[in-house]
Amino acid sequence: MEIQILKNGFWKLLLAGYLGVLSYSCLAQQAAVQGLVTDLSTQQPLPDVTVLVRQHNFATRTDSSGYFRFDLPPGEYYLAFSAVGYTSQVRAVMVRTQPVRLEVVLHKDIRQLDVVTITDKKPDQNVTAAQMGVVKLDVKNLKNIPVVFGEVDVLKALMLQPGVGTVGEGTSGFNVRGGRTDQNLVLLDGAPLFNTSHLLGFLSNINADLTQDVTLYKGHVPAAYGGRLSSLLQLTTLSGNTERVKLTTGLGLMTGSLLAEGPLSRDRRLTFVAGGRVAYPNFLIRRFPAPTNQNRAFFYDLNARLTYQLTPRTRLTTTFYHSYDTFKFPEDTLYGWRSTLATVKWSQWLAPQLSLHLTGTHSAYQFELEGIAPTNEYLFRSGIRQQDARADLLWTPHPAHRLEAGTTLTGYYVTPGSLHPTRTSSNLNPLALEAERARELAFYLSDEWTPLPWLALNAGLRYATFQNRGPGTAYRYLSGQPRSVETILDTLTYARGQTLATYGGWEPRLSARVTLSPRSSVKLSYTKMRQYLHLISNTTAISPVDFWKLSDPFVAPQVAEQWSVGYFRNLRDNTYETSLEVYYKDLTDLVEYQEGATLLLNPALEADLLPARGRAYGLEVSIQKSKGLLTGQLSYTYSRTFARAVTPFVSEQINQGRWYAATFDRPHNLALSTQWKWPRGWTFGANFVYTSGRPTTYPDGTYRLNDVVVLDYSQRNADRLPDYHRLDVAFTKDTRRQPEQERYTTWSFSLYNLYARKNPYSIYFRQEGLSTRSYRLSVFGTIIPSLSWKRTF
Repeated sequence: MEIQILKNGFWKLLLAGYLGVLSYSCLAQQAAVQGLVTDLSTQQPLPDVTVLVRQHNFATRTDSSGYFRFDLPPGEYYLAFSAVGYTSQVRAVMVRTQPVRLEVVLHKDIRQLDVVTITDKKPDQNVTAAQMGVVKLDVKNLKNIPVVFGEVDVLKALMLQPGVGTVGEGTSGFNVRGGRTDQNLVLLDGAPLFNTSHLLGFLSNINADLTQDVTLYKGHVPAAYGGRLSSLLQLTTLSGNTERVKLTTGLGLMTGSLLAEGPLSRDRRLTFVAGGRVAYPNFLIRRFPAPTNQNRAFFYDLNARLTYQLTPRTRLTTTFYHSYDTFKFPEDTLYGWRSTLATVKWSQWLAPQLSLHLTGTHSAYQFELEGIAPTNEYLFRSGIRQQDARADLLWTPHPAHRLEAGTTLTGYYVTPGSLHPTRTSSNLNPLALEAERARELAFYLSDEWTPLPWLALNAGLRYATFQNRGPGTAYRYLSGQPRSVETILDTLTYARGQTLATYGGWEPRLSARVTLSPRSSVKLSYTKMRQYLHLISNTTAISPVDFWKLSDPFVAPQVAEQWSVGYFRNLRDNTYETSLEVYYKDLTDLVEYQEGATLLLNPALEADLLPARGRAYGLEVSIQKSKGLLTGQLSYTYSRTFARAVTPFVSEQINQGRWYAATFDRPHNLALSTQWKWPRGWTFGANFVYTSGRPTTYPDGTYRLNDVVVLDYSQRNADRLPDYHRLDVAFTKDTRRQPEQERYTTWSFSLYNLYARKNPYSIYFRQEGLSTRSYRLSVFGTIIPSLSWKRTF
């Protein structure tokens, strides 16, 4: 009877806490075995290394700082250390009454360089990890994925994953599980990146050649991070190898690149990595049909990182990033935007199981719009700056416990916009909106606990307080009436340091994993997030003229709660990974816009903004093959996203106050990505993508105004564009005859949109006499061949 009860999953959960505490008493007569695992070439700690005690068939893994710890009775043991891409190592350890400390160094297995993998992770991590909704890309494999213009693109690769999408082809930003583009926190070495695009969204400004790790959290976001509702995208640049100076250069149809890395000191404790890209897209633009061939564009981006290993337990890291873009429409407008990021991180291992990390970041984004038409010459500017100082403490007192705690102080400075005429002949008057300032203070605590082999818990709690601070002004409006310029009663002035608005609250995170068998598990997750920054835009996709706004007395922070449950199962020795996840998300205090809203340079912007609610739900299915000559992933997502403006005034209601489909509501999303390894260094890659058409607004009638026929749009997002689908193929040639070869060349030839489908990005209407005509706009309506070359020496 007792055995039957213990088999019941419900009683397992009830007994987990008691048995977990009881297990500590059994360890009193055991000795601790602890240590640090590092990479031979980079001398950096290695996370997620499997440590197996062969005699007991017990295994644990290293934490994010490369440390591990567990307890064993006295005796002789053999410990096996293994990680993806590294040569396994076995150590004989004699355990007595005193703690055992080990320093393990793993070197990369050059034999695995010729094996294509989809993710850089433990083979069964999708089943055993407590977290769910996590995507980890293998950057080395991105070169085999066919992309437009032959440019390896991290963000485009993410859009092949379930739950990740975009509003259209060649657009900036991405959407995760029904979230808006500004609800994604993108961190490059810990610093936020506010714009992720080159060429108005055709390419991302993340250089894949200098990227080491790409991890997307679309469900359970770690408690250490907040400020966005939908996802966290963590990008880590290369740390630089310690063996020799290595150069890689490349040329494509649109960009040229250069990468250098290696040691800077004789003792190899100081390493560097630096590189960048420069573009020449006008070569391709001139070959487009008129009037597109009259446009002009240019961009570049730069990355650099220095790593100094002061002592075996102390490391200092500094990183720098800068990108610049221009795009010019003929005889009209010149767009320009730039991003600058800098990070300094001090890592100190206070004890084998205790580490402290101090980080300071600076991020700045600025946009410029220059009017060059006669009598309309002007310069418009907007931007945002953010500085962060954070401290993170990681403690692993026991293999079953991994505790993290920390605090973050953030400062915001937003310039919504300023307009200045550049010539005396300009008809425009100067206008500048007040800058906005705020600070945010957050604390967090999280614990990853494995009380029993079949049960893992990950619980976190974050508290953030936000203050919008002066100097600044705020209007007081007539109560009981819609906000407008006509209903302003008074203007309130705040001096420097005075508080305009204060917000805050708790953000709990909880996830659990229940193992059903060695190859399958069930996971549950709950996450609550708050967002104090809002991207103001009434366009379908992110555009350079969008600007950021802080929460203030009229614009409350956005709040999201997400529940998710998933089933994970691996087959054939982890060759096949399958998963099914279901989620539901409730959102409050979203920012919507009144019909005909004026957003740019509006001193009373809150009068054109509406609070809204949102809800999103969906199902994500993934089948992935990660071993063998033929690898790939098939993913399908069914998702719905709805919004509803919350206002008591009929004149402000959208669609008569009913729920309506959000702009990025695309119910069906199917993506198939495959890579087939051929002999003599050849790899064939193919992508097929199918997506439901996004919602749009078509005219549903006409009316006459001053004897002119005007189109009437009464229902927002009541129609849809045609469905989108596309097939891409790529052929990649690696000239290495031996995996350890230092000098080699990589060629890549790809065909984007192989069957030349004219997928519509938008359909617009024009009144011509008494008839209404529709026109279809396609971004890439034909096949696009690309060729790229890369040389490493």
